[in-house]
Amino acid sequence: MQKEVRRDILQVLKKVQPLLKKTEVGKLKTLSNFTIHNASIFQDTDSVSISVIVFSLAKILNRPRLEENKAVLQFKDEISAELFVAKDTLEKNNEKEFHNSLRKIFLKISSFEKKFGMYITEVLDHAKIKRGGRIYEHGFSVGRAAQLLGISSWELMSYLGETKIGNFTKDNAFSTKERLNFARRLFPA
Repeated sequence: MQKEVRRDILQVLKKVQPLLKKTEVGKLKTLSNFTIHNASIFQDTDSVSISVIVFSLAKILNRPRLEENKAVLQFKDEISAELFVAKDTLEKNNEKEFHNSLRKIFLKISSFEKKFGMYITEVLDHAKIKRGGRIYEHGFSVGRAAQLLGISSWELMSYLGETKIGNFTKDNAFSTKERLNFARRLFPA
């Protein structure tokens, strides 16, 4: 793992625990975008995983009626403990245990659905697709962004079609003549 990637993931892991404890959903969503930059530069799946985890937690906790539910409080405690393990193992450069910890976090998020019946699997899928959109914004192809997240290109394209990502307006579009001149400069005869 690259030094910069490790440093940024550790920063996120240190910030996510207090936000999780206070249920600061908006800040969790913002924090989920932090590692997407690394994913786009280094094509790092760990950064993508952290982003998906944090975004999923924000979506789960964005339900006010669940704030004081004992199952949700227990879930937050379990996730927080596993996030601490992930941070600790990454600080010790033990990538194998770090990956095991990430896997456990994903399993806990998925199993929460079975306990609580909230369709959390859909939240995970939604988080992957949303993060894919962010990676696409960083200049990745749809295929590569989908591959990094383990989703189909069709799912990502469907999401992108519903958003304004990649749409060009008259303000930022080039005329046909400008595009042709640019192509001629790239490929002189």
